[in-house]
Parts: sequence; C-alpha cells; structure tokens
Amino acid sequence: MEGHQRNLDLYDRFNARVAGVSRNDVTTLKYWSDELGLTFPIISNVAGHIGIWFGAQPPGYPMFSRKTVIIDKTGVIRYMRRGSPDSHEILETLKLLHAEEVTP
Repeated sequence: MEGHQRNLDLYDRFNARVAGVSRNDVTTLKYWSDELGLTFPIISNVAGHIGIWFGAQPPGYPMFSRKTVIIDKTGVIRYMRRGSPDSHEILETLKLLHAEEVTP
C-alpha cells in the first residue's frame, strides 16, 4: 500500500485512482491507514465477496491472496498480478490505457 501511496501522482497523470480492499474491519483499517499515511480509500470487505469476485480468495478460504488489479473505465479487468505490486508493470499498463483513452 505504501508503494501505491508513493505513486499517486504518477497514477493521477494517467487518470487512474487507487482503492485498497481488506478483510479487516473499518476500525482496524482506519488505524492502519492513518499509521501508514494513506490518502486513498481502503474498503472493508469482511465477508470476502470482493476477493472472491476478483479471484483473490477461493470460496470458503479465510485468507486473501494479495493481488493488484487494474480495471478500465468500462469495468473490464485489464491487469491482474498475484503478490506484491510491480510499479513498473502498473505504470506501463496505465500508460497504455491512457493512450487508448486519448487516441481518437
């Protein structure tokens, strides 16, 4: 999450927004977000529905697998990577999406 915080200005150049999702409750996320100095929203997903939808959590399994997902403006998943975020891959994907957006 701190990596995304550091790259917010770069993401903004490509008209991208960041949101985090966690199985933690709202109180825990508020504390954690404040502690890390995060300025983007963190969504509490205690039941895990979002993780199941993105394939980050198999049904009936109590833990998420960390994933980075980029969804375009039409709601199509254009990038998904398991594990820690790769800022180079993320920025390259955002650059391509932005080029598609501004090219007539």
